[in-house]
Amino acid sequence: MTKRRILSLVLSVILSVSLLAACGQPASNDATTTPENSSTPQNNDSNKPEPVTLKVWESDGPEKTFLEEMAKAYMAENPHVTIEVEPVAHTDAAQRIQLDGPAGVGADVFAAPHDKLGEMLVSGIILENQYADEIKKNMIEAAITATSSEGVLYGFPTGVETYALFYNKDIISTPPKTWEEVKEFAKTFNNPAEGKYAIVWDVDDGYFNYMFLSGYGADLFGPEGTDKSQHMVNSPEAIKSMEYFQSLRKEILDVDAADLTGDFMNAGFQNGTIAMAVTGPWSIAGYREAGVNFGVTTLPRLPGNDNPPKSFSGIRAMYVSAFTKHPEEAQKFANYLVSKEALAKRYEITKQIPPRTDITISDEAHEGILAQFEFSKPMPSIPAMNTYWPSVASAYANIWNGSDIKTELDLAASAIEQAE
Repeated sequence: MTKRRILSLVLSVILSVSLLAACGQPASNDATTTPENSSTPQNNDSNKPEPVTLKVWESDGPEKTFLEEMAKAYMAENPHVTIEVEPVAHTDAAQRIQLDGPAGVGADVFAAPHDKLGEMLVSGIILENQYADEIKKNMIEAAITATSSEGVLYGFPTGVETYALFYNKDIISTPPKTWEEVKEFAKTFNNPAEGKYAIVWDVDDGYFNYMFLSGYGADLFGPEGTDKSQHMVNSPEAIKSMEYFQSLRKEILDVDAADLTGDFMNAGFQNGTIAMAVTGPWSIAGYREAGVNFGVTTLPRLPGNDNPPKSFSGIRAMYVSAFTKHPEEAQKFANYLVSKEALAKRYEITKQIPPRTDITISDEAHEGILAQFEFSKPMPSIPAMNTYWPSVASAYANIWNGSDIKTELDLAASAIEQAE
């Protein structure tokens, strides 16, 4: 046998041994070296959820405190989720997300009042609520309607509010049920020299003055609040309501519109120079801290009406941003915030009335708000509302101060009609 053949045979043997080793065959009978019997732990990280960070915006104050508590509890249950809470006023969030969202620095979940819904849909900044069927089972109808559009639910409702009649029990033992009774009381109580007035409200505000429009049938933007062509701002019903509204200045509240501020009303109600105030649940804590012995009841009826006038109601809600990179987790956390347990805790912290039907309120003042809520209409959320607010504010202030009613209402109506 030649040296070349011997060398080839040796190389073949070596190559065969190498191939067997590469295929995982043991080089010996030592069982401790096999993978099946190895003590090295296996890697199960592939089963763990990917880390997620959610940014959430809510108003500073008790609302932020509530959200921080919920975030802490949620992260304990979902260790892969980190929630960052930032204070952004719920009235500003919708506008801010339009800029911050595309830049990648906006919130994944944010709070907003329901009347911003139309604006948010036009700008395409929110996602549809993926838990709609579950939420609809336990929420009051008004909250669902207000945060929906064309039958699609977008919001996660967190609170309801409207305004009502607050009265000082030490001055009025039985609150008036009609505006005519208010007038009679004013005859004996009013004393402008001492700053004493029977009742005060924000006379140049389209939110509060809807109680006059609705009392005479001016149903803003139609029954569903969605038809721009039915604004009714300068309708015969609106003119009639403003005639009654204007008459009240001479009879019960002869003060210029610019001077009837919230501070003027609150200070007077707290020191007893104002017997009644038209305001909402946001005033309750302040009045209690001031030691006012007050009650809350439905708004006074207008002449010819059997029921209190409709007030505007507002629904606070959380929304999921269309720019979120984690839509599934954002939807889950938003839904977590409106559970029965969460909204009960929110009420405890913020005193905002929960919209769930399975939560009972045992607070006399809030019961008064809820009594008026039964007669309320959710503020329309169509984009035309952006023009409604400033145009009617100017009209109402001028009408209160003596300007021609039809002229002022026609100007407001024209602004709304011309707006896009």
